Amino acid sequence: MIEAAAFEIRAWQHVVYFVMQPFPPVDPVAALHEAVRGEKQDTSLTVPLVSTGIYAGPIGLTVEVLDARPETTAPPGWEDIHELSLMLPEGRASFSDLASFERKDVGTIRGEEKGSYRARLHANGRDAAFDAVVESLFERHLVQFWKEPPSPVSVLSSVSKQGRSLPRFIEMWQAPPTATHRTESLPIAVRASESPGPPHEAPSVSANRCVLSGDDSRVVALHLE
Repeated sequence: MIEAAAFEIRAWQHVVYFVMQPFPPVDPVAALHEAVRGEKQDTSLTVPLVSTGIYAGPIGLTVEVLDARPETTAPPGWEDIHELSLMLPEGRASFSDLASFERKDVGTIRGEEKGSYRARLHANGRDAAFDAVVESLFERHLVQFWKEPPSPVSVLSSVSKQGRSLPRFIEMWQAPPTATHRTESLPIAVRASESPGPPHEAPSVSANRCVLSGDDSRVVALHLE
């Protein structure tokens, strides 16, 4: 089962990805023969589940697994809250920026655990350092999972300026009504270098990216693209 966790992880191009990686085959030779014959072949699920305001840098991410839908529709203390459905296959679950070797494992999905899940995405701080490359925490995010039949994307709270475009971004990669394990239908999940971030508005001051210090929010350096 997916496991509860709390950690820091780097975002890249406004995204932290949720990944379901298939288990290694029990018989690799037989699996290879099946693949050659075009028979059963496990595929991975890679979706840009966590959308950030920062362009790159660390965020605080908490993962919770619930038995059922939370009673509270919009818990206090969060600026943005969105919900979507995911069809999760068997495999190892993790979060990653896909641009480095950093990966945070959050359990597995096996047997009857696979199927349709609801994911509630909470976020604070998306406007604090928009489109910047940061060196310390400006944002925190919470992802809650529970099993539930698929349903359309819903917006429970939308306070930040950057969070308002998130439903449109979700619709770009989510094959209605749910995202599936068919990675061939998700072109943004091929390589991190080819993966577009959310459709945020362009910075109003400069096209350069700023490296910010979380202690005093001063611009430490400018990186030309």
